[in-house]
Amino acid sequence: MDSSPSVPQLMNQLRTVSPSEPRLIWYGPDQERIELSGRVLDNWVAKTCNLLVEELDAVPGTRVALELPGHWKTLVWALACWQVGAVPVDGATEPDRPVDIVVSSAATAAVDGPTQLLVLVALGALDLKWSGTLPAGAVDYAAEVRSYGDEFFDLPPADDAQTAVEQESGNLSMPVLFDRAAACGWTPGGVLLVPADLTLETTLAAAVHAWSTGGTLIVAHPGVAVSEQLVTSERVTDRVGA
Repeated sequence: MDSSPSVPQLMNQLRTVSPSEPRLIWYGPDQERIELSGRVLDNWVAKTCNLLVEELDAVPGTRVALELPGHWKTLVWALACWQVGAVPVDGATEPDRPVDIVVSSAATAAVDGPTQLLVLVALGALDLKWSGTLPAGAVDYAAEVRSYGDEFFDLPPADDAQTAVEQESGNLSMPVLFDRAAACGWTPGGVLLVPADLTLETTLAAAVHAWSTGGTLIVAHPGVAVSEQLVTSERVTDRVGA
């Protein structure tokens, strides 16, 4: 596969090339382990895309602040933004321009003005809704996302200059992200282990490398002890950031 595939090519890789194989594995607190095949990951992304477009009126260029920790749902949101042509804004960054949508897992999250939309994301594996009080007008991701379609058809035209992520150091384009991933020397088709506290840019680079080459990404919560048994059992080929 080309070292700099487009977003449609990346998503097609997930849904058609060994779609039952694990592509994203999350190790969370309390011995939580979640494994998503390419087909299941694509399904989550499609549902999130449809929520973005149908509920949140996202269009190409819509700016979406991902105020989420390193987590498998953060990657789902990033992929969904890419697929609808929206711009993911790193939540650790103070954006230069106002964002249109805030996606957060914090109970203290709030919108900045009447035109900004808020989505609250419960991160627990068994969370079917937001556990706290939902602010007026906010969207409960866990409660709503499953009702949306399993496929996303309203694909925007491919844009080689699409922003992969907006961060403090400036906008990172999709081709540059793929090029950075290719330059890291990670094993093609391997199993990449990423600590969840790395930057969003690094995690996304590892993700696109793994998925565009038919590999697997493992994201481990900072509280998870990465033992040699885990590394061996998951057949980890590269430890990102180690």
